[in-house]
Amino acid sequence: MSETNKLSAAAAEQAVGVQASVQDANAQLFASLMNAPNKDPSAVSTESGDAYYQKLVGKKFISPAECDKLMAEGKDAIDPNNTFTVDDLPKNHRYYKEGDMITLDMDESRLNVVLDKASSVCQKVYWG
Repeated sequence: MSETNKLSAAAAEQAVGVQASVQDANAQLFASLMNAPNKDPSAVSTESGDAYYQKLVGKKFISPAECDKLMAEGKDAIDPNNTFTVDDLPKNHRYYKEGDMITLDMDESRLNVVLDKASSVCQKVYWG
């Protein structure tokens, strides 16, 4: 076997070993995520007894930029019966629209607020 073929065979063996290591690491990460608390947002903290569920679900979210714009125009369109702002959320929160990419880190003290993509109406809330 030529020197070049020996090097190619060694490189191929090494690549297979690296690929197996990456697959093992990915499997371990996936297993840890599957065992993480609150892994399924649709199954967590959406009970009607949750205070934030009652306070937010079904109401339109008014972003800080929208609030500033309304105030600059002299409008008082923030109806607490039908809307909410970041001031209504706990200090540790995250809001996003359905389908947005989010990080998978879990923080039991963080309230996640899921908004409708088109209307910004709160669809669900969960901790994690």
